Amino acid sequence: MTDEDILLLNAYRDGELSPGEALAMERRLAENPELRAQAQRLEALSGALRGALAGAPVPSGLRGRIIQKIGFRDGAPGGRLTRFLSPLAATLLVGLAGGVLLGSGTTFLAMNRPGAETSGEILSAHLRAMMAPQPFDVASSNRHVVKPWFNGKTTIAPDSVDLGERGFPLAGGRVDVIDGRPAPTLVYRRGPHVISVTALPRSELASLPERESRAGFSFERWAAGDLAYVAVSDIAPADLRTFVDAFRAEAAPPAKAGN
Repeated sequence: MTDEDILLLNAYRDGELSPGEALAMERRLAENPELRAQAQRLEALSGALRGALAGAPVPSGLRGRIIQKIGFRDGAPGGRLTRFLSPLAATLLVGLAGGVLLGSGTTFLAMNRPGAETSGEILSAHLRAMMAPQPFDVASSNRHVVKPWFNGKTTIAPDSVDLGERGFPLAGGRVDVIDGRPAPTLVYRRGPHVISVTALPRSELASLPERESRAGFSFERWAAGDLAYVAVSDIAPADLRTFVDAFRAEAAPPAKAGN
């Protein structure tokens, strides 16, 4: 069981996976005893924490003390309820309302910022690959095998560079569907971790930030020629930047000698 398995399992239990990803996880749970046992351990731990952290019963006089503190006053039983707000109560209400609006606005902006949908699709493709038996469609450490494999499958072909000597061996390639179109993706490894490098038309780069983090995964983006590249992995952000620097240096055309 890998770190990606644990991450996906927690996301599944928290309801954070898409319907398709949740269905795939349920199939894996049915087929994988080790993963199923881990899910049961997480459920037991969650139940134990709920029991251990359960709060004490609310004291019967607490409501009256709160009403007295913030300036509310109940009407007579069976009569009309009258409430008077003190400045403290008004401040509390304004603070609560502001917090709700701010939180909602932040969530809205995060979900609707330019490129958010594309980033989400790239991350989903990466996670689906992690859940598959292998994270690639063609397995090869030879860049001269991987790059031609994309011919006829996508309209663009990414630079395929060999970074094995720099600690990032090429593992293979696959085709993802991003924004409704097939996109070539190179797969590299860093120890037990996987780095997915997806190539898109360069026009897509304008709506994407240079780097970001999402759900424990780091993104790096750059342009080369008429293509944009997006690298995503759960390795440390600094390691992913090292990978990108190495990729760009290896893919760059050799400098022409001066006359």
